[in-house]
Amino acid sequence: MKKKIISTILVAALAATAVIGGTLAYFTDTEEKTNVLTVGNVDITLTEPNWDESGSKDAEDAYPGEPLAKDPTVTNVGANPCFVRVQVEWDDTIGEMEYRTDYVAGALGEGWVAGDDGYFYYTQVLDVDETTDALFDQIVVPADLTNDATDTEYNVVVTAEAVQAQGAKPSFSAVQQMTLEEIQAWFATCME
Repeated sequence: MKKKIISTILVAALAATAVIGGTLAYFTDTEEKTNVLTVGNVDITLTEPNWDESGSKDAEDAYPGEPLAKDPTVTNVGANPCFVRVQVEWDDTIGEMEYRTDYVAGALGEGWVAGDDGYFYYTQVLDVDETTDALFDQIVVPADLTNDATDTEYNVVVTAEAVQAQGAKPSFSAVQQMTLEEIQAWFATCME
């Protein structure tokens, strides 16, 4: 009989625990955050306003020694600051390229430096919506051309490239102080 009473008490205790436990509430919490990440970009445009206005027309009947308006400029139309370099390929069958800025032979526009790798580098960070000074403002038709060169078309190909400026150094103030050699190395890293 004792066993029956103990079993009954045990069953009643378990039933009471199930009923009481089912009505107990526990404190709980859930929280979620969504972080939006938008990736920027590097986007540039290359323009030559004076070439478009007069240089291209003058080039149709160029004469030896004639300076032609040619002013490559680069504008940052992307979302991030960048470094810029320009390569100018001249048809060397007509001689060595001569360029001028403000009528000074071999002079480059403000902020531009000739690299040792065939590129001209803009040594300042080009911020969003900013435009470089013209790389140069004239090219000169070689003075030693002869009548043998008539009816031959010569090409001057200008190519502009850009890489992001952010991330080149640990801080953006350090990026803004980068040397030509550091900018060249950063291009080599980014363009691989």
